[in-house]
Amino acid sequence: MNGTVPQRSNEVAKEDFPAAERARGDLLGTERCPSGDGGVPACPTRDFQVAMVVPARADAVAGARRQLAGLLRSSGLAECADTVVLVAQELMVNTMVHGCASKPEGRFVMSAIHGRGCLRVEVEDPSTEPPRPRAATADEEAGRGLHLLDALATRWGTNLSLLGGTGKTVWFELDLVVAEAAS
Repeated sequence: MNGTVPQRSNEVAKEDFPAAERARGDLLGTERCPSGDGGVPACPTRDFQVAMVVPARADAVAGARRQLAGLLRSSGLAECADTVVLVAQELMVNTMVHGCASKPEGRFVMSAIHGRGCLRVEVEDPSTEPPRPRAATADEEAGRGLHLLDALATRWGTNLSLLGGTGKTVWFELDLVVAEAAS
């Protein structure tokens, strides 16, 4: 992941989510994630990079969620694992329901990268339709995922695929403070 990566952002408009700053679609490794503040968990961790192909089925999403939780805990990120898994699950379910619904591929890629004080999770699907926030009524069970994402992630965005113009990646990042840097 060295070198310059072209900007390929198709972000949700800031006015839809004014609460947090939105970053461009730079890949981790081309730009250092900013340091966290005192409210960010500090723990000794190990870096990792993993990707998995997930069939667009509820049981497969549950399995990917468990694998991600295990990876985070074994990498010293247990303190933020619940938040990361919750947001990643929201993205995976959105992908299963909206990104893969009318596509013959019926699968998506979920990847997670941790390094230099930043954790990034990406979910790539075959649809080019960007996620669109909506206002859910009190009686609806759906419609809150992007609002959860916005509230819990440091940054998030959507990148259109550079390969053949098909597909997109929805990603989020959390800035973390490593114990050595915090002391």
